[in-house]
Amino acid sequence: MSVRSLFLNQFRKQSLFRQIRLASCWSCGKDVQASSALFCGSCNALQQPAKGDNYFKIMGVMESYDLDETELAKKYKELQKYLHPDKFANRQQKEQEISEKYSSLVNEAYKTLLEPLTRGIYMLRLRGKDIPEKTEVDQEFLMKIMEKNEEVENAETEKEIMDLNEENKAQIKSLQKQVSKAFFDGDMQKVIKLLGVLKYYTSIDAQIQASIRSKGIIR
Repeated sequence: MSVRSLFLNQFRKQSLFRQIRLASCWSCGKDVQASSALFCGSCNALQQPAKGDNYFKIMGVMESYDLDETELAKKYKELQKYLHPDKFANRQQKEQEISEKYSSLVNEAYKTLLEPLTRGIYMLRLRGKDIPEKTEVDQEFLMKIMEKNEEVENAETEKEIMDLNEENKAQIKSLQKQVSKAFFDGDMQKVIKLLGVLKYYTSIDAQIQASIRSKGIIR
């Protein structure tokens, strides 16, 4: 093997070691792989969340707008199985506090990443951007949204409300595809514009779901 190859191999090993980010266990002081371990391998104490980890890393899913929601739900259940504060009732006070903090963080991460709108807004914030409180939309679009809200308010039969539900879900799905492409293309201005539109359809969805519940419709 050439000197250059040996140097490159050593450089890769050092880079990998830096990625692993060994940290010390708060309880026993032994080394813990902070990037992957929930518990210390020596004393089994629950570890603090790694500083700087975003919600995708905390949940153990790929950082993508098109994340698999089924996988996300599975990861959430797995994490909460180990982190729920009730499991630490008889452990050290600090470990109880860590479990409460960690469990709350996982809850927040799950809720944020589960919904297309909040997921997109969060991904924008990771890139140092945000959507304005008041999104600029044309009057024709606003009229369309107002009419749709009235349709939902006036829907009385199960068929009427479920037809509106199907139509609105299709619109949200279409917007999701457009947001995904805009993220892939790196067009943050288009992402901001599309998420502004998605806010309106997400609001309509909340109104429809409330109507479904109030009418006792079983889907």
